Order: sequence, then C-alpha cells, then structure tokens
Amino acid sequence: MQIMKKIILILIALLANNAISQEYVIISNGKRTYSFKMNIAIDKTRTILKNESTFTDSDGDYGISTCIGTLERLNKQVEYNLKCEGINQNNEKYWATLYRKSNENQAGIGSYQFTGGTGKYEEFKGKSCSYAIRYFSDEIFFFRLMCK
Repeated sequence: MQIMKKIILILIALLANNAISQEYVIISNGKRTYSFKMNIAIDKTRTILKNESTFTDSDGDYGISTCIGTLERLNKQVEYNLKCEGINQNNEKYWATLYRKSNENQAGIGSYQFTGGTGKYEEFKGKSCSYAIRYFSDEIFFFRLMCK
C-alpha cells in the first residue's frame, strides 16, 4: 500500500510539474505597412506604426495579427508601445499591448500583455509574456512570443 501511495504522489507531482512548465509560443513574421514620423523635440521623434503579420502557435493554430501604435526615439533610445489584435483560423481573437524600451532598434526583448480575447484566448486575459524581435530591414521582422 505504501508503494502505491508513493507511485500516485510521484504521478501527481509529474503531472502538476508538466502543467506548470508548459509554455505557449507564438512565432510570427511580418511587415511594417504604415509609418509616419515627425520631430517632437530637437533630438526626439515619434512615429506612428502599423505592423501586419502571420503567426503559428504551439497549439498548432495559425492566423494573422495587426498592431498599431507609436515608436519614440530619443538619440539611440527607442520605446515601442503598440496595441495588437490577432485572429486565428477558428475566428478566435485576442487583444494585447506590446511594449519595448531599449538602446537597440533592430532587435530586442519586450513585454506582451494580453488584454482580452475570445475562445481559447479568454484564459490569456491579464497574462504577461516576453517576446523577442529581430528586424531584417526597417520593414520586415521576425517575432517570437513566450508565455509560461
């Protein structure tokens, strides 16, 4: 009986660990489709952006995403603040805020906060994830989102 209890406890621990450590990943490739830049101070610019991309995720879903927002640049310091909407092949939608502040424009790591969703994305509301982005040019980008 003791051995059976130990086996059950080990199985529960393994299942709980697997559920806790599962990672949700979105891999996306896209293009900046709109950009309007103006000077807002001597060394500071603000750019209005629109990015469009396709994605696949770790659940096997796929879809499109559109983000709009601002890029502020002061010397080499950049700050991205975008609002995003994604929709998968099942017409399930999510909304999120993408934020990144760094000294590097062509690549970086930032935060991705899910603000709402329908279908499977309802459970993501309030979840904060990390993302990495790398620009191929000023317009083409590769993006990876990781959520635990």
